[in-house]
Amino acid sequence: MDNIGIDVDVDGLIKDIGKRVNKIRVSLEENRLDAFLAVKLRNVRYLTGKETGRVLITRDHAVLWVKDIYVELYSEFYSDKNYKIEVREYEKDVVKDFVNRLEIKRLGVENIAVIEYRKVSENIKGQLLPCSMVEKLRAVKSEYEIGLLRKAAEIAKKGMEKAYEVVDEGASEVDAVAEIEAEIRRQGSETPPFEGGMLLASGDSSSDIHAFAQNKKISSDSVTVVDLGGRYQGYHSDMTRTIRLGSIGKEQKEIFEFIENLELETIDEVHAGVKASEIHGIVEKKIKKKGYQFYHSTGHGVGLNIHEKPSIGSGSEDTIENNMVFTIEPGIYIPKRFGVRFEDTILLRKNKKENLTR
Repeated sequence: MDNIGIDVDVDGLIKDIGKRVNKIRVSLEENRLDAFLAVKLRNVRYLTGKETGRVLITRDHAVLWVKDIYVELYSEFYSDKNYKIEVREYEKDVVKDFVNRLEIKRLGVENIAVIEYRKVSENIKGQLLPCSMVEKLRAVKSEYEIGLLRKAAEIAKKGMEKAYEVVDEGASEVDAVAEIEAEIRRQGSETPPFEGGMLLASGDSSSDIHAFAQNKKISSDSVTVVDLGGRYQGYHSDMTRTIRLGSIGKEQKEIFEFIENLELETIDEVHAGVKASEIHGIVEKKIKKKGYQFYHSTGHGVGLNIHEKPSIGSGSEDTIENNMVFTIEPGIYIPKRFGVRFEDTILLRKNKKENLTR
C-alpha cells in the first residue's frame, strides 16, 4: 500500500502563523479596528495552529486562551521560540476582562449567530463589528498550505482509483462506499470525505445532487456519480467523477461528454482578476444553451473547510486571485432519470492552473 503518510512541518506552520498574525494587524488598520477576536474553531486553528481556544489579536498583543489540559498537551508547540502568540489558561470571563481592561473601542468579531452576538455584546464595553477578515485571508493559500492541499488531493485520487475498481454491476452502493472510504483512510485521511462521508449515487439516484449511498445494487447500462475527498492535517480536497457502466443511452452519452469537456473548458477560463460570478455565468450559459438548467454553484474554495472562499456562484462578490485553491464542478441533472457531474480541485499559481486531482 502506497500510503501518503503524515509528516508535520512544525517549523513551517509556526512561520506561517507569524505571517497570519501580521496580516490580521494590517487588516485591523485597513478596517479601523482596535482588535479582532476569533472563536470559530477553524479560524482559531488558522491563526494559532491548534483547533481550540479563543484568540485575540490587537496591534500590540496576540493572546490565546485555552484550557489547562491543552497548555500541557501542546506545550512543546506553544513554547517554540518562534511562536508569536502568548498562551494563557482559559477561565470564566478572562477574555471579556482582558478586552475591557485594554479599553478596546472597536472589536472585530466573526459573523456569528445573533444569540451569541448579543451574549458577547452584553459583556464587552466596546463596539462589536462583525467581519470576515480571517475568511478573506484564508482564501489565498501560502506555500505551506499548498503543500498540504497537494497531499489531500493525492489521497482523493487514490480514493477515486478505488472507486473505479469497486463501482460495478451488481455491487451495492453502500458496499462500494465502504471500500472507497476505507482506502481513503488507509491513505492517510484524518476523516472520511467531507467529514460526514462521501457521496455516491447510481442510476436514477444520480439525479439527486447530494445523494448519499443507498442499500441498492448498481445496474449496468447506467452512470454512477462519485464525489469524494481527503483531509490532510486539516486541509481538504474535493473531486467528482461520473462512472459509466455498460452501454448508456444517446442522451446520457451526449451529456456525459458535454459536462466532462465543459469542466475542462471552464478551468481554461479561470485567471487572476476574473470575477467568480463571471466564471459561473459562462457555465450556466453553456448549460442553458444545451437545453438544461444548472442547479448549483460552479465551484468553491477548498482549505480548512471543504467549502470556503472563493464562492464561484451567481451571487458571489469574490474575485479569483493567485494562490487560491478551488473546485470547478459543472453538472446536469434530469430528475428521476440520471445526473452527470465532473469536479476537480484547482490551484491558480502565477496565473497558471494546476489541476491537483488529475
